[in-house]
Amino acid sequence: MTILLPRLPGPACDGIVRRFLEQGPSGWARFCSDDLPDQVRYAATGGAPVPAASLASLRQDLVAIAQKHGFGQQGARQSHADFDAETAAWLAQSGLFVGGEALRDDVWAFVASVVAPDIVHWRFGSSAERYGGGVRNTFQRLWMRGRALDRGGAHPERWRLLAELTEDALVQITERPSIGGDRILALAVAEAWLRAARHHGKASMEDIMRRAILRIRVRNEIRSLADIPPGDLASFLNGVFGVPEASVGEAEPPLSGVSLAEAARNVTQEARRRGWLSPKSQSALENFAAGHAALERSERNALDYLLGRLSDAGVLAQEISELRAAWSADLPTTASSGSGPVRTRKSNWAIWRAR
Repeated sequence: MTILLPRLPGPACDGIVRRFLEQGPSGWARFCSDDLPDQVRYAATGGAPVPAASLASLRQDLVAIAQKHGFGQQGARQSHADFDAETAAWLAQSGLFVGGEALRDDVWAFVASVVAPDIVHWRFGSSAERYGGGVRNTFQRLWMRGRALDRGGAHPERWRLLAELTEDALVQITERPSIGGDRILALAVAEAWLRAARHHGKASMEDIMRRAILRIRVRNEIRSLADIPPGDLASFLNGVFGVPEASVGEAEPPLSGVSLAEAARNVTQEARRRGWLSPKSQSALENFAAGHAALERSERNALDYLLGRLSDAGVLAQEISELRAAWSADLPTTASSGSGPVRTRKSNWAIWRAR
C-alpha cells in the first residue's frame, strides 16, 4: 500500500516558520508525531496516511545523524558538509521517500518546518528558504543529491560522490533540472568532476565547473547526452573539463567483473521476482545469456525500460551497466537496419522540477 506523507501548504509553512524563528529553537515545543499542525493535509486518495510511529522514527534518525556532526552538543566540532553527505545517503535509501510523495515541495516543507526545524536552524540559521519546499529546502536538496548521485548498491564506494564533490559542484549538478533530473547524466558529470579535481586540483574547480556546465547544457539541448554510449559521454565530459583521456576510469576503483551472461541471468531473476519481466525483455535477456548482443528494436526498448526500473530501485547496478555497455557496443550495426537510432529512457523520478 502506498504511504501518504503529510503536506504543509506554503502559507501555513510561512506562518509556522515565522513563529519558530521569533521564539528560537529553545522556545520550540518539539515535534509530536501524534499532534500535527491543523494545516497539515494528505492526498485525498491513493493510499494510507503514514503512521505516527514512522514520523517519530524519521525525527529520531535525523537527530541521530545531526548529533554525530555536532548538533546540540556544546563545544563539539560541527561538520555541516559531512552531515549533508550522510543525510543525503540516508534519505535516498529511506522507505518513506521512494514514491511520488517525495516529489512534492509541500512534503519537504513539512519535514523541515514541523519535524526538524531545530536541525534546519543549526544548519542554516534563520534563512526562511531552507524551511519551505523547493530546491533550497534543507532536506529536499539532500534527497535530490542522494537520488541523483547514487552509484548503486553493488558499488564498493556507493556514496563517495556525495562526500567528494564540493557544495558548489553539487549545486551546479542537482539544481539544474536538465542535469540533476537525469540520473545517467548527473552521475557522469559528477564522475568527470572527480577526474578533473584530480587533474587540476580542487582549488581550481569552481570556475572550471561553471564553464563546463554551460557547455554541457548547450550540448544537451542539441543532443541528449544521456543517450550516447558511456565511453563517448566520458570523452565529451573530459573535453569540457580539460582532462586528458587517460584519466577516464581513474576516479573509482574497478568492480569485480560480471559476465554478460551472468548479468542477464541476474536481471532476469530479479525482474521475475518483482513481476516486471515482459515477453520482449525476457527475449532480450535470453539473447544476452546466449551471448548474442544484437537485438530487435522492440527488444531493446523493452529491456531499456526494465533496466531503468531496476536502476531506479537501486539494485543490480553492475549488471545493468554490463548490459547497457553490451548493446551500446552493438548499436552502430543494428541502428543501420532502417529502424532508426534507439533512444534510451531517461530516469523520470525528477519530474518534480517540471514547471
